[in-house]
Amino acid sequence: MSELRIERSYSIDATQLYAYLTRAEYLVQWWGPEGASVSAASLDLSRPGPWSITIETPRGPFEMTGEVLKVEPGRLVEFTMDVPGQNAPDSTVRFEIVPDGARRSRLTLVQSGITDDMVEMGKRGWGGTLARLERVMGLAGA
Repeated sequence: MSELRIERSYSIDATQLYAYLTRAEYLVQWWGPEGASVSAASLDLSRPGPWSITIETPRGPFEMTGEVLKVEPGRLVEFTMDVPGQNAPDSTVRFEIVPDGARRSRLTLVQSGITDDMVEMGKRGWGGTLARLERVMGLAGA
């Protein structure tokens, strides 16, 4: 199994970034690939427990599910992620946030338990998804 690691730095404090990464009202605005929208969600990554989201894409809807495993408010959230119907193993995703100076934060996204082929797919998928997050935060091009 392989691991995907993506790091980004943002002009936003750690508390605000954590809210965008964990609260349902923000997640439904940015989760998923470019051109997608959320049609249903039970999505709260700020507390341990199950989550699910249905994403509408030009190729049709797909549902993702998982379990929030670990939460350290303002600093870390870790969860499993399963895309039913896909020929892929369940994986674990971790968002780590570190303050990086005045009103700056560094996000490290780590997805583990994936195949080598999924690393390349994940780079593209998470890259587009994080670009959507940046637009929602008002930091496009950050």
